[in-house]
Amino acid sequence: MDRPALHLVIAVCLVLAGCSVLGPDHSRDERAASALADARDAVNATDTYRFDGDLRVVATADGETERVAVGTNGTVDAADRRMHSTSVHEGEAHEAYVIDGTAYRECGGPMGMDMWGVENVTADDWRTTTPAARQLALLESGSLSHNGTRTVDGEKAVLLVGRPTTEALTRYQERRDRSLLGGPSVENATVRVWLDAETSRPLRSAVRFEVSQGGSSASASIDTRFAGYDSELSVDVPVILDEETWETGCPGG
Repeated sequence: MDRPALHLVIAVCLVLAGCSVLGPDHSRDERAASALADARDAVNATDTYRFDGDLRVVATADGETERVAVGTNGTVDAADRRMHSTSVHEGEAHEAYVIDGTAYRECGGPMGMDMWGVENVTADDWRTTTPAARQLALLESGSLSHNGTRTVDGEKAVLLVGRPTTEALTRYQERRDRSLLGGPSVENATVRVWLDAETSRPLRSAVRFEVSQGGSSASASIDTRFAGYDSELSVDVPVILDEETWETGCPGG
């Protein structure tokens, strides 16, 4: 696999789009399933929160190793159905907005030309598209265990550990109409979510998985932190002119 193709595998598999997962569906602990249901209800009842995270990939292709690191942060205003996020890679920042059923993503690279890619967001419940809800959705099928309590940022937290199924990974992907090079496989996917022991709201999550296709492979980690639940947060959307948008999304996106 050449290096441009490897970059594409990394970019898509960071959101687990067009990938399959190997392995059986294992047992689910009743206490863990109950805690997950409480967390889902808590997130659905929350109007605002902040999130930030780190995405890291170590990829090998043609005997060469490449490392990619992306920092993210953002704000969710579920009451007004708005979300803003910023991603930083090698010192370059790109913003993205979700406004009701429309997503705007700042295009980068030499083909970006200060344009915004526009895509539709399809969901029966808008809240299910937000980061906290999507992390919890990964635990809805596959194995799930209750790993006791920990202290996270000074708060008592319940730790849930799961190994998601193909169906859960498919629901997690951001753009279901995209596939990639015949479908690289995702292996050894593990999800950890730390829930506030009192409110059941997610405090942190950690996703680990490996990707392989042909002679190329990559290991990825996505660590996310959540805070500011139901605080006075809002998302201010800039004026984006029609002539500054690509209705088909960003080139190569």
